[in-house]
Amino acid sequence: MVNRAISVIIPIYNSASTLPRCIDSVLAQSWTDRQIVLVDDGSPDSGGRIADDYALRHRDIVVVHQPNRGLAEARRAGVMAATGQWVVHLDSDDTLAPHALETLYGYVAQGDLDIAWGCYNRVTADKPTKVVHHIELQMSGRQLLDHVLDLRCICASWGSISRRDLWLRDIYPPEQLRLPGEDVFIHIKLSQFVGRAALFNDVVYNYYYNPRSLTQQGPLHRQQLWQRYFALVRDNLRSRGLLQQLEQRVRLLEVDRLAFSCRDIDPGDPWLRQVVGYPSTGFPLKHRLLQQLLRHPALLRRAIALKRAVAPVL
Repeated sequence: MVNRAISVIIPIYNSASTLPRCIDSVLAQSWTDRQIVLVDDGSPDSGGRIADDYALRHRDIVVVHQPNRGLAEARRAGVMAATGQWVVHLDSDDTLAPHALETLYGYVAQGDLDIAWGCYNRVTADKPTKVVHHIELQMSGRQLLDHVLDLRCICASWGSISRRDLWLRDIYPPEQLRLPGEDVFIHIKLSQFVGRAALFNDVVYNYYYNPRSLTQQGPLHRQQLWQRYFALVRDNLRSRGLLQQLEQRVRLLEVDRLAFSCRDIDPGDPWLRQVVGYPSTGFPLKHRLLQQLLRHPALLRRAIALKRAVAPVL
């Protein structure tokens, strides 16, 4: 196979109904100097067969079949099979905007960047709503770490373009542990290898929101997994000599994730008691309120439901 400038990596698991739409959005790109890597992560449906059928018809499509190892490991396998200097991650139930690859490549080529994000359309019932970064800017890897910890950027693996060699580093969660919020964790680790990054507000991605997906609910949102998640975040920052400096930011992120990402909060959990007991001096008002609400999970759920009813995209 001829090496291409960009490899688009698509993990596949239980997404046979949306996979053709996803692949077709890449084949229809205005930028054609690309390879497509389809990673069948032990999918129990016909996703693997669909991937093989596409590969028979398109010489720039490569298929990797492996036992189910989770999203992060599927992306790792895709990176290993990729031949492009640049990689774009695409989830199999989403699509790329028509000029996404051309736009993303333009970012890194013109700005001499290692990684760049566009923004995305959040599609609910086929109605798109544009979701943007709070600001367009270029930044160092250290500044990227601040933005990721503060959730000030859309730090998903999808919706971006990055140098392939970044994904060959030690940036993945432990293989045996599937974490909630893998993308944020990966980009915390990835930031130490980034020289220049940037955020842009051109739409490059269509994210099809499904409230019934495992991303939105299910076992990955157990409190115990989030506790393990933050232990690993602290381990990484400690190894970089940054934990003492960034501990307050990590605590704010703990409050945010406990409030908005955990399901069935256990008020007797020792970690929850630790988080709600953090001294709130210097906390933003939002986090002080969330910390109080975490003491009363029923009130917290009611407040979040009200917010989503008023502003469902936020």
